[in-house]
Amino acid sequence: KLLVKLYRFLVRRTGSNFNAVILKRLFMSKVNKPPISFSRLVRYMAGKDDKIAVIVGTVTDDVRVHEIPCMKVTALRFTETARARIEKAGGECLTFDQLALR
Repeated sequence: KLLVKLYRFLVRRTGSNFNAVILKRLFMSKVNKPPISFSRLVRYMAGKDDKIAVIVGTVTDDVRVHEIPCMKVTALRFTETARARIEKAGGECLTFDQLALR
């Protein structure tokens, strides 16, 4: 609820299309916020080392992926093993309020 308030404010004040998309996806139902696994995340983030992956949903662990690159990920939720593996690889797990401050 507070996230919606924050991003509603950011959309109004900044006019950023990125913030508008985040707000729209925060309003979506749980069915439309499916979890994303490591294997898919690694595939999408290949060659984008300086970028932050933003997922409006849950990031889940995938045992099929052995090597995880160092990456910054923002998500609504992380499973415990996913958070541990990202941080062990030297990556960063952010929340949406931390992303808004950057």
